Amino acid sequence: MLQWTKHLKQVNNYWVFPVLLTIGTVFLVLKPSLLTGMVWFYLISRVLCTGNKTLISISFLCMFTIIVSCYLTLSKEKQPKFSETSETTGQLVVLPDKFKIDGDQLQLEGEFSTHKKEKHKVIAFYRFDSEEEKQRWEKENQVTKINLSGTFEIPITQTNLNGFDYRQHLREKGVYQTLTISDIHTIKIENPKFYEILAWLSIIRKKAIDYCSDTFLEETAMHLKTLIFGFKSSEFSQKEGMLANLGILHLFSLSGMHVTFFIGSFRYLFLRWGIVVDRLFWLQLLFSFVYAGLTGFSISVVRALIQSIFSLSNRQFKWHLSSLDCWSLSLLVGLIFQPYLLFSIGGQLSYSLSFFILYVQPIVERIQNRQLQMYCFSLLLNIAMIPLVGLSFFEWQLTSSLFTFLLLPVFEVILLPVLTVSLLGSFLFKLNLLINGLEIYFLIQRAAFEWLSRYSTYAIVTGVFSPVLFLLICFLLFLLLHTMYIRSKKSYVVGIILILMLYNKYLSFNGTVAFIDVGQGDSIFIQAPFHQENILIDTGGKIDFKKEEWAVKAKQPKNAEYSVIPYLKSKGVKYLDKVLISHGDIDHCGDLLTINDKIPIRSLYFPVGTENKVAFRLMMNRLKKTGTKCYPILVGASISQKIPLKILAPSISGTGENKDSMVVYTKIAGRRFLFTGDLEKEGEQQLLEQFSSLKVDVLKVGHHGSKTSSDPVFIEKLRVADGIISCGRNNRFKHPHEESISALTKSDVKIFQTDKNGMIYYEWSPFSKMSSAKTIITGN
Repeated sequence: MLQWTKHLKQVNNYWVFPVLLTIGTVFLVLKPSLLTGMVWFYLISRVLCTGNKTLISISFLCMFTIIVSCYLTLSKEKQPKFSETSETTGQLVVLPDKFKIDGDQLQLEGEFSTHKKEKHKVIAFYRFDSEEEKQRWEKENQVTKINLSGTFEIPITQTNLNGFDYRQHLREKGVYQTLTISDIHTIKIENPKFYEILAWLSIIRKKAIDYCSDTFLEETAMHLKTLIFGFKSSEFSQKEGMLANLGILHLFSLSGMHVTFFIGSFRYLFLRWGIVVDRLFWLQLLFSFVYAGLTGFSISVVRALIQSIFSLSNRQFKWHLSSLDCWSLSLLVGLIFQPYLLFSIGGQLSYSLSFFILYVQPIVERIQNRQLQMYCFSLLLNIAMIPLVGLSFFEWQLTSSLFTFLLLPVFEVILLPVLTVSLLGSFLFKLNLLINGLEIYFLIQRAAFEWLSRYSTYAIVTGVFSPVLFLLICFLLFLLLHTMYIRSKKSYVVGIILILMLYNKYLSFNGTVAFIDVGQGDSIFIQAPFHQENILIDTGGKIDFKKEEWAVKAKQPKNAEYSVIPYLKSKGVKYLDKVLISHGDIDHCGDLLTINDKIPIRSLYFPVGTENKVAFRLMMNRLKKTGTKCYPILVGASISQKIPLKILAPSISGTGENKDSMVVYTKIAGRRFLFTGDLEKEGEQQLLEQFSSLKVDVLKVGHHGSKTSSDPVFIEKLRVADGIISCGRNNRFKHPHEESISALTKSDVKIFQTDKNGMIYYEWSPFSKMSSAKTIITGN
């Protein structure tokens, strides 16, 4: 034992090598590529070059351990799943803090088992039939066993380029199927055994969350649940966009700041009560586990607590570990138990922020002025997040460092202590003056945040970083921090180069024509090479059906928020030069205002008469107030800059219906495109009469593949090579219709559908012709 301890001490200050090799191995096994293979071989050679036999042995031991962990994870993914072809009956066991209720929808996360002894973790969805049923579930705060029937399916994968991958997100949580509950047979409350600590912690957490809602007013309760228990309610989700725009969403995510406050408070109180340091160490370990349970074992809290435990143990047992060693060991433990840890945004942000704090702290400590020191600390951490920004968010909030600098002390010194004392004090007495005072403060804070979000933020839309660019920016970032640490004037040059790299989109050779998957609707994006012009044809949109007040979700996300907008930002789009609306139906123009709020529209084009539709006219008037220029157009109009667009229909003023759809023709890099909106057969025939020599390579098939469009003569005369059908999965209109598919097939048209293929896109450059069609989904 003493010999092992002696050897381990030789690795002190070098634990980062085993953890880097472990990270490289995780990515090589779980997401293999040529680049990850090259990085892995470099890390192995770097470890071998140290010549430290103990370090090399431990590094390879960690590598083989993580390989075993990764393959266990992969083998679990390949285990037989529940049948997806028929309804399944079984029992779902759910902890009380795994209920999520929003409007008339209930989401459950738990273990599902059948009489065949099959057992898997699942995410289940159920729709309430009445407000009374919803209220019964809202009061549930015990472990629940539900006998039910439902249908399983594999979660949908990424459907748009650089978009959210729901299947991967659930895989990171060990969930491989979702369950749609059709019928709940019985509900049984289960009292956990005394040794089932996780269940007891879940019960306490749920009761505490309910207590906050019952005792405090809405805004105060939301902050209590978020900042103390890490529970983000549906009400909080309404504000996430605003907080993200300010760059302060991390202040509302439980992290090292919260852990430091609660662990520090616990330590201070027990030391004041006379508990000796040796005994306090073990009490603190127990409190850390309990606190992690009360916050739902979130990634950032667990990371902070593990790192804190290593730091405490280091001091208690005199291990002589550095701060970087403690960080490395905490990540090593996390990866062994959760190999997908660094695939999640939460894991990436938590570990990268805590890592860069170690680098930034020594740099800013030399600044004498305390306030300037704190601002520089916030600014450098914001700069350190640039690599992750290009992977996940596609925009860098330049003003985030200022708001973090101003608000971090408010959260640390005022909000966390006041909320904690108010919550604990409420068990003894309820002071209405305090409850009302807190609510007034948080209402004022919300109003201030909304104003700042609208008028006082500045973001650089970077677009997505390629893997090579990501590594280059990481290298520049470390070089910047190093040159700043040694006080080299080269840091100014490195810093300027790093910032210039954020504008790499202007060096991109590729142009794009993309048919975005927006469900049951249309949206087509065209981008010229070198980011010279950005055009959107239709926006998509979803028809909202009226519901009773209790059934309406707190946040009704617009279609564009998880389809069009993320994709446009991943392409580096900060402004849309032109938006063309084919006609006035909601599934073509419904998300105009939502897109304009995030990505301002400079010019809007639409067929003459579309403004007769009330909904479209209201949107157009609001756009005019924000500075958008609006142009009603008819056949013969030419909208040209870098991408030439020719309008082929309508020829007369209409009312914004399908028959009045704008038809747009363009020829890019030798490929001819025709975008027809919801044009029907009569309009197709008129088009052939007016433009008898019209030939098309790529046709956006009219009206989502409805039988009212795609006349066989029209398809034949155009000599279409590729037919793109934009339609929703399992849509209630049953699009595309068999008649349209048959017409396209008989003319040897290669058919692509957004419901099956996800986004369909084409790329070209000034030095190459248009590519063949590319799709996001290539299999199930």
